[in-house]
Amino acid sequence: MSGFEPVTLNWKGESFTVPADRVFGMVGQIEETILKDEGVPAVLLLLANKVSHHRLSCAYGAALRYAGAAVTDEDVYLSIQKDMAAGDIDGAIVLQRAVLGVLAILSPPFAASVAGDEPEKK
Repeated sequence: MSGFEPVTLNWKGESFTVPADRVFGMVGQIEETILKDEGVPAVLLLLANKVSHHRLSCAYGAALRYAGAAVTDEDVYLSIQKDMAAGDIDGAIVLQRAVLGVLAILSPPFAASVAGDEPEKK
């Protein structure tokens, strides 16, 4: 394994990139936000769909701020809720993308597996 890759997050049409050598610090921010006192890996909570919209919003907000965005957790939460309240499939897609985005930062191999992008075994 060669280490982390740079991570680019998007918010309101703007892109924010965290260089590879800073991604591990962002992982810590996200895990601390998701875990609180759960006692299990954050990846497992995401895969089991056991992360509330509140914690997901806080985790994505923490990642965005780590990447340099001026955003609050409330902004992220309200954005997700607004998209879901629209009543169409786009809200569910936005939420799924947020979950997969956080999962991709925490564990690229798990995210690839969930997305069906596993590399072929040689």
